[in-house]
Amino acid sequence: MAKLIPDLATFRPMTAGEHTERDILQQLDRGLSDDYTIFHHLHWASARPQGDQHGELDMVVMNRAGDLAILEVKAGELDMGPEGLFKRYGTKVKDVGHQVQRQFGKLQERIRERHWTIRLQHFLVLPHKNVGDEEATIGYPRERVIDAHDCEDLPGVIRRQLSMGVDDEPMRQQVLRFMLDQLGLQLDVTALSGRLETQVRALSGGLATWVPRISAPSGIVRVQATAGSGKTQLALGLLRQAAEQGWHAEYVCFNRPLADHLRQIAPTAQEGVQVRTFHQLCWEHAGKPSAGAIDLATMTEAYLAEAPLQAATLDLLIIDEMQDMPVEWVQALLPRLKSTGRLCVMDDPDQCLYPDRDPIDLPEAVVVTSRENHRSPRKLAELVNLLRLTSEPVQACGPLAGQLPGLQTYQPGDRNLLKATVAAVERCLGQGFALEDIVVLTWRGRERSELHNETLGPWPTRRFDGSYDAQGRPCWTDGVLSIDTVRRFKGQAAKALVLTECHFEALTPEVKALLFVALTRARMHVEWVLTEAAEQALSLAMQDAP
Repeated sequence: MAKLIPDLATFRPMTAGEHTERDILQQLDRGLSDDYTIFHHLHWASARPQGDQHGELDMVVMNRAGDLAILEVKAGELDMGPEGLFKRYGTKVKDVGHQVQRQFGKLQERIRERHWTIRLQHFLVLPHKNVGDEEATIGYPRERVIDAHDCEDLPGVIRRQLSMGVDDEPMRQQVLRFMLDQLGLQLDVTALSGRLETQVRALSGGLATWVPRISAPSGIVRVQATAGSGKTQLALGLLRQAAEQGWHAEYVCFNRPLADHLRQIAPTAQEGVQVRTFHQLCWEHAGKPSAGAIDLATMTEAYLAEAPLQAATLDLLIIDEMQDMPVEWVQALLPRLKSTGRLCVMDDPDQCLYPDRDPIDLPEAVVVTSRENHRSPRKLAELVNLLRLTSEPVQACGPLAGQLPGLQTYQPGDRNLLKATVAAVERCLGQGFALEDIVVLTWRGRERSELHNETLGPWPTRRFDGSYDAQGRPCWTDGVLSIDTVRRFKGQAAKALVLTECHFEALTPEVKALLFVALTRARMHVEWVLTEAAEQALSLAMQDAP
């Protein structure tokens, strides 16, 4: 079998065309020997004074001599005539010949820069169209077209056209490093993350699709689901359905940043939907006192005392992060639900960051469980299982294989912490992430952190300054590099994370919960800055793993 890079498991087709591409990759994988290496879905970027250019190479096959064949796959129908090849995407028409020539030209340009003598070929693959000799165009020669008839034995076509090549291991290794982005062909993180977000939304849509269809006699559905399984997507879907039906709905969670994030994308209060934390609910019940007059303990006590007297006005109540809430909070919310109303409760005991919380029993609820993590790179989900951070293993279902976190240690109290954290950010930048894609998460609280300053290295920081505006929204400093704490960032995610100030001496239940929350915030990559004691604790945990 040929070598596939990346592994085909990372490619989750979403369209008919992508399903065709997967079938072709499987055919090549099975039909070619290990003398061939197949790269697929390589995003490239080229910076030029007249404007940046971006593109994607569908497939590139390399033989043992380092020779390359570019395969541009066009599924479905095409218009072919004397003026060229064209494909319609809705109302838009794309010049296929021009696109393929541009892709070929960019790769050829970079190979010439290195003065390599390898052969470079390009083919247009039309798996759904038979092409006769008379249909060749001036812009695209017939011998470079692999039509539906040829696709019946595509591996044979590649063996005849590209051949196995004369074994040249040094050259093959140079080309391999080039294709792996070690020397030149840079993966476009922006394009890749856009594809990933689309796939993750589709993969994690199971909860949002099936939970609303569940008929619970009690009207109570409890969703016990792991990080990255789609709980926020479910909540958003339920709130949108409620707004469409004219219901009064409310979403209540524990973590303020999660509520702030959901409020930006959920229906508004004018549509009958409220999104807030339990503490915000208490603050509003107390008349929204100014910042200097806020006493959360007193306001919470007052709300709990008056909760049984509240009018039942809600058609839908969603309680999220219930594992972090005291029992009396949940009991205080229930009187606001109509007798015919629906209650959706979402929790994950593995993410409980408050060990004094008692388990909450809802015996009349229909329980839906999910251990599938669709958001995190699979390598991170596997690390979670290796460290046994959860009560049961999570299922690594993300479309991206990813890699293990990059590690760098420091000693508490020395100056290496800042240096190591800056270096971690620079490593993220070196992989193609923009500063706005990166979030620095500190293990310590905002007040005790050594890094919650105006700048982090050369970058001004964007951080919560501890205050709120007149509408109760958090105030953030102006900066380009976001910095927050692990606890505050629960319920959110970022493309690249730098987990820093990480210090512990043993994997206690509290440490495991915090680590699980932290590691599952990343959609694509994690850099980890931790003390030597923490690194040793992790090593011991891995040694004890079954």
